[in-house]
Amino acid sequence: MFAPKRILVPTDFTEDSDRALREAIHIAGSTQGRVYLLHVDQSVPFAVGESVVDPEVINAVEKNDEMIARQKMFEEVRKVALQTDVEVEFDERHGVTFEQILAYMRDKLIDLVVIEPHAKKGLFKGLLGGVTDRLLREATCPMLVLPAMG
Repeated sequence: MFAPKRILVPTDFTEDSDRALREAIHIAGSTQGRVYLLHVDQSVPFAVGESVVDPEVINAVEKNDEMIARQKMFEEVRKVALQTDVEVEFDERHGVTFEQILAYMRDKLIDLVVIEPHAKKGLFKGLLGGVTDRLLREATCPMLVLPAMG
């Protein structure tokens, strides 16, 4: 029987991500596993048009984004996993979303990814739906893609 111990949930802090986190916690609870909650923040470009942004400004923005993301992950876990003994580890990475997720999977030896089909709404829906599609093609472990809601 498949009993994943290291379950990854990529998050964008939406209700769909909460649903994926709930499912991952449920699975981890039955397998004595651990859940890894990962947020990937797209990197801030150094050059905009013909202007170059000061690297210190970029570092400050990225540190602020990381602090905000960690707070949101904490709130997400508090909201979803309050009554569980499952261990949830938070992490944030910067870069191209699917590349960072794949790297994280390798680094943490993930054996299951639980993800919603489209990570964003509106304009980003197709773009990040592409992330899920790309992960399905390149992942080295099983993926559980939850059905779309509404």
